[in-house]
Amino acid sequence: MLDLPARSQTGAQAPALAEALARHAKFTGVAALPWRGFGLAGRVLAVTLGFILLAMGLFYLTRLVAFREMWLHNKIAAAQTAVEAFNADGATPPPADLSRRILNSVGVKSIAIVTPAGRRELVLPGFSPDAAEAIAADDSSYFEGIEATFHALFAARGRIVKVASTTLPDQAAIEVTFDETPLIEGLWRVSHNFLNISLTIAGVVTCVLWAALWSMVLRPVRRLTSNIIAFGESPQDASRVIAASGRRNEIGRAETALSVMQRSLAHELAQGKRLAELGMAVARINHDLRNMLSAAQLISDRLATIPDPLAQRLAPRLVATLDRAIQFCQSTLTYGAGRELPPSRRRFDLSELVRQAVESAQAESGEAIDYDIDIPPRFDLYADPDHILRVLENLSRNAAQALMAKGAEDGRPKAIRFAAIRTDGLALIEISDTGPGFPADQAARIFEPFHKSTSQAGAGLGLAIAADLVTRNGGAIALAPAKADDYYCGARFLIKLPTPEGAARKAAHILPEA
Repeated sequence: MLDLPARSQTGAQAPALAEALARHAKFTGVAALPWRGFGLAGRVLAVTLGFILLAMGLFYLTRLVAFREMWLHNKIAAAQTAVEAFNADGATPPPADLSRRILNSVGVKSIAIVTPAGRRELVLPGFSPDAAEAIAADDSSYFEGIEATFHALFAARGRIVKVASTTLPDQAAIEVTFDETPLIEGLWRVSHNFLNISLTIAGVVTCVLWAALWSMVLRPVRRLTSNIIAFGESPQDASRVIAASGRRNEIGRAETALSVMQRSLAHELAQGKRLAELGMAVARINHDLRNMLSAAQLISDRLATIPDPLAQRLAPRLVATLDRAIQFCQSTLTYGAGRELPPSRRRFDLSELVRQAVESAQAESGEAIDYDIDIPPRFDLYADPDHILRVLENLSRNAAQALMAKGAEDGRPKAIRFAAIRTDGLALIEISDTGPGFPADQAARIFEPFHKSTSQAGAGLGLAIAADLVTRNGGAIALAPAKADDYYCGARFLIKLPTPEGAARKAAHILPEA
C-alpha cells in the first residue's frame, strides 16, 4: 500500500505524495527510468521468435534426417535396378567393361549381391571394399538418425562408406560402396536452403509481430506508464488525468479504470487542500471569535438583570446560545489540534429541540415561511442533542434559503414540515418543504463537502456536516424521493436515529450476560 500523507497537511501534500509514489515505484521496480529498447514487447518478441526458431530447428533436424535416409534408399534402389537390368546377379558374372559401366551409372565403387547361395561383387578396378566404413540406411531411433546425419554432415569429403539394404533371410540383399561426398554436399545444400528460408520467415515474423506488439501492447502500455509517472509528479493536477482510448481489450479497460481512479484522487486531493485551508482559516477566526463571544456573554449577563419581562424571557435563551457558540468554537479548535471529541449521547425530547430550531429559523426568515411541527410531545431520542440541533438548523436553513431564492412549487405557500414516528427501536424523522427540490443530477452528491445545493454564497458544508453528525450518533440520513401527491413535494430528508429503548436493546444484545 502507498504511504500517503494526511489530507489535512496540504502544505507538503503534493511533494509528500510524489515521494510516496516514488517509494512505491522503487519498491515495485517501476521507477521513472528512461525507456530501454528491450522492454515488455521486446521480451515477448524474443520469446516468440525463440519458439519459432526452436520449432523450425526441430523441423530442420527431421528434414535433414529424412533427406539422408531418402538419399541412401535411392542409392540402393538405383543399384538394384541396374543389377536387374543388366542381369548382373546371374550365374555368369558380366564382363569387366560392363561391370564398370554399371557402377559408373549408379555412382558407386562396388555392388555386392548377397544371396543364400553366396556372394557376388561388381568392383571397380583397383578398389577394395574392405576399407569402406559401414553405415545404416535406417537407424533404430530418431536420435541415432540425428547423430548419423550430423556425422555425415561434418565428415571429410572423399570418405568411402558402404550401406546394405534390409531384406528377408530368403531374399537377395544389395550392398553398395560409394564416395559420400555427394551426400555431404546434398546435406549442406539442404542446410543452406533451410537457413535462408528460416531467416526469411523469422524476418517477416519479426516485422509483423513487432508491428502488432507495438500497436496493441507496447504503445498503450508505455502511454499508461508515462501517464502514471506524470500524474504521480502532480496528482492534484486534473489536466494530467489519462484520456481513455475506448479500447475494448484489457488495456482499454485498464485505461478507463485508471482515468476514474485519477479523477477521484485529484478530486479528493483538491477537497483535502480546500478543507485544510478552510480548517486553518476557521481555526484563526474561531480563536478571535471566542474572545468576542466571551465579551458578548458578559453583556448578556447584564441584560439578565434588566427588570423588563421580555428581556427576562429572552436573556436565558441568549445566554444559552452564546454558551453553545463558545463551546462550539472551543471544540473547533480542539478538532484542529487533532483531538475530536465523541458525541455526548443522552435522552432528550425531540419536540423541544425542533421548537428551538424553528424559533432560530423564524428569527432569520421572519414570517415569510410557515413551519409545521408534526411531532408528538415527549418524543425521546438517544443522541447528542447539540449535534441533532445543528443538524435540524442546517436542514431548516437550507430549506428556507431554497424557498426564499426559488419560491414554492405550484403557487403553494412557503412551508417547512417536521414529522417523526417510532419504528422498531428507531426514530424516523422527516424534514420536507414545498420548494423546488433537488435536480436529478445533484441528488447523489448533496452530502459531499463543498457541494453548494441551495446558495452560492455559502461554503457548501451544511449537508456534509449534517450527514457526519448523524452518522457519529449512530444514525443515517438520506434524500428521499418527493411524493407528487403530497402537499410538501419539495426536498424530503429522512433521518434515522436510535431511541432510548432501541439503544438499551442494542447494548443488552452486545454486552455478554452476567
